[in-house]
Formats: sequence, C-alpha cells, structure tokens
Amino acid sequence: MNRALDLATRHALATQRRNGSWLAAPAARVTETALCTVALARSPHPGAERAAERGRAWLAGGAAPQDHHPVAHAVETALLSLALETGGPIDMSHPAFTDRALSARARFLQAIALHTGRATRGGTGPADLRALLASELAAPGRLKRWTRVELWSAHALVETHFGNRSAARHATRMIADEQSPEGDFFANPVTTALAALALQAAAPGTPAARRAAHHLVSGQLPDGTWRFSTSDVWDTALTVRVFHSAPLFRRHGLPAAVAFLVAAQNPDGGWPYRSGVESDNDTTAAVLIALAGLHDVPGTTVGAGLRHLAGQQMSDGLWRTWQSAGDPPVDDVIAHVVTALDRHPGRHRVRPAAARRWLTERLGAQGRWQAGWYRGLPYATAEVLPALNGAAAPAAGHPAARTLANTRNPDGGWPVEPGGPSVPAATGLALAALERGGLHDADHWDEGLTYLVATQRADGTWPGVPLMYGPRPLLSHFPTHTHAFAADGLFAGQRRLDATRAPKEG
Repeated sequence: MNRALDLATRHALATQRRNGSWLAAPAARVTETALCTVALARSPHPGAERAAERGRAWLAGGAAPQDHHPVAHAVETALLSLALETGGPIDMSHPAFTDRALSARARFLQAIALHTGRATRGGTGPADLRALLASELAAPGRLKRWTRVELWSAHALVETHFGNRSAARHATRMIADEQSPEGDFFANPVTTALAALALQAAAPGTPAARRAAHHLVSGQLPDGTWRFSTSDVWDTALTVRVFHSAPLFRRHGLPAAVAFLVAAQNPDGGWPYRSGVESDNDTTAAVLIALAGLHDVPGTTVGAGLRHLAGQQMSDGLWRTWQSAGDPPVDDVIAHVVTALDRHPGRHRVRPAAARRWLTERLGAQGRWQAGWYRGLPYATAEVLPALNGAAAPAAGHPAARTLANTRNPDGGWPVEPGGPSVPAATGLALAALERGGLHDADHWDEGLTYLVATQRADGTWPGVPLMYGPRPLLSHFPTHTHAFAADGLFAGQRRLDATRAPKEG
C-alpha cells in the first residue's frame, strides 16, 4: 500500500503544471465531436471541410453513444446521426425529455434538426419550439452565461428557419457579445459549436462567425476529436484535498497549488470550476475545504470565500450549485458547503443546521444520497458523510456506509452502481466513505485495498470510466478525477492502519 501511495503521489507531482494547477483533457465522446462536425460541415472557413471529414472519420470508426441514461443515449445517437448524415428521423419521444432539467437537450437537438432539414419523431413542433425559446429568453431570473448563449443559438437557428432574419440577427449579436477574443465561448466546445452553427446560419461572414469557426478548426485534436471543457480549478482543489497529507506532496506540490487556488479566486469571493468563468458554490466549497488547515493561505482569501457562500444561502437554508434560479439544490453540493463551513469555525456566522437536516431527510426519503455532479453511490456517500459530523456511533457505522459496504463485489472492488463491475475510482471512494462513516470491518478494508493495489498501473495511475456529469445527463471521464478518487482510498487505508497501530506502539 505504501508503494502504491508513493507511485500515486509521484504521478500527481509529475502532472502538476507550471502554474501549480492540474488540468487533464477528458476522454473523447460522441457529443463534442459530432456537434463540432455538424457546425464545421456548414462553414466556408478555410480548413472547416477537412476538419469535418476528420471528425466524421473518428465517429464512423466505432464511436458509441453513452448508454447509462436514456436521454444521454438519445442525445448522442441523434448527434451521431446528424454528423454522419445517416438514419431516419431524430427520436425525441422518450418521456425523460420532458423533465425540466433535461428539456434543454431536447430543444437544442430539435433546433439543430430543424436547421439541417432532419425530421423529428416526438417532442415539440416547430411553432411551439419557437414560442418556447422566445419565452425562455424573455423570462426573468438569472441564467448561466453559457446557458443563455446556447438558448440564443437555438433561437437563431429556429428564427432563421422561419425566415425572421431580424430576430435571428439580433440573436447573433447577443451571442457575439459573449465571445472571447480567441473565438470560443467559455472554453466549452458544446456551447462554441452551437454558437458557431447559429452564427454561420444567421450572420455568415461576420467576424464572430469567422472567429468561432477558426477556433473549432484549430482546437481539433490529432485523432479528429474535440473534447469537453477542462476544469483546472476543480481538478486542483480535488488533488490538494486528497494528497495534502503526503510529505512528498507537501514539499514539492502543495505551495504552488495553494498559490494557484488563491490566484484563481473571482472578484465576488467565489471560485469557478475553471479559470475565467463565473463562480459556483460547489467549487467554492471544495476550494475552502482544500485550503482548510494549510499555512500561507491569506485570511482575506478564506474570508471572501466564506462571505460568498453566506451570500448564496437561500431563505430555506440551502444552496444551489450555481447562482442561477433554475438550479435546484443537490446532495453533494449542499454537503460540500456544510463541510467547508465546518472546516473554518469562528470565521463566519452561517448556520448550516437546516442543510444538515435536509441531507438526513434526503437519505431517509431516497434510501441513499444522489450526487448532482458525479455518478454513483460511492461518490455521493463519501462526499456527504463529512457534513454530518459523525452522527452515527462509530462502532456501528453510519447506515449509509453500511449500505455501501454491502455493494462490494467478490473481486474486492466496488462498482459505480450496485451490480456493476468493479472500478478503481469507485473503490477508492467507497473506502473513503467507510472511513468517514466509521465502518471498520476488516474484510472490506483488506479486500478493497488489495483491489486498488492490484489494479494500479506501473506509472501510478488507474484505469477509469466516465463519472462526471456535464452537461447532464452525459458523462465525462477525467483522468485527474480517477487518480484522486482511487488514491483517496489508499490514504484512508493508511490512516486506518496508523490508527490501529498507535495504541499498540504507545
């Protein structure tokens, strides 16, 4: 186990960037490559046709739609069909598309299908889609900036279809106002591809249209793919949270990482998931957890972060993920905020009692916690338990930890969801959850640690699977996340071993 931890720590240090952060491109998936291919196939920009050809080659070479959720499967199946110009009508008939949290995916797909002349089955008719998009853009309430760009893009495509050039051009001006000098939109290829498609349709030849197309062409990777947005602030906070106790990491990685996190703070006191975008409550809480107890962290930095969270608390005592009205509270975000507040006692006046009760009630109502940002029982359990202040008797273990323990597979590892195959990241998270839930059954620990050691590669890493949602319900695989989650289990095992040895040695 010690050797495995040393390998994992050395890999973390080897992948730290010069500015002190961690950032890894996620694995390729259908969504980004198909969207960018559709956008460039309709662009006259130099190199666009060739880039679209390379995108189609990758998609036709065996790319498979995700199948963990019916809407994820429907979205990627539709995008694959649109990019390859194959298949019949785009299927929008699944009932899950009517869910409020997922309905935006349906609207974007329908707008693209309408623009490209593809028939749809189910969903909203063109006239109703037109009215719905106009209504959402006119509605009061704050939207995330990239969500607004995506809505304006869909609106521009639909208005172009109906021949309303004035409305479509107005939409493109709203889109262009959010474009970066490099041509992208919030470094998000999904938003950028939708915007590029709308700009080319409604404002061809404009500087905004040219910049968007150029950015997509230059951002294509050698294998023909485009990748989802990276998350340097989130990845760095996660890495610090897991590795901060390793002596080698504290000497060689921690100072630069802390400096990066301090510099990444937004003027509003919060932190964004990636540099340069708006603050969100989950990342703000995660950074405050990472900085807790560390030296050389300016008090003003922590104070501003705590004030930001205080200002984001709603009247019911809870927090949204983002600052927009359409984001409901979710279990892992609430838990991260509560844990962050607990880690900085005496420095704020926020009362998280209502949030703690809400988490307890959620467990009672659902039988488990459900994370908003990662798939799986292990992540939700591991991240929520610290917010409950060890409410269960250590000898018995928290009921949520016992439930998770019982999902362990015969090979010693844990699955992402009960009944699935064992996964190193899920196993590391499960062991961290057992520690946080006060469950000390030796069999679970021995088997789980053995599994992690056995599945570690020679370079200190572990194989991974898509775990992080974005955009929901699609999943992404970030190697930095897999590495941190698996290592977290080893560190939990090391702490448990140290705790069992201490009385004997004393």
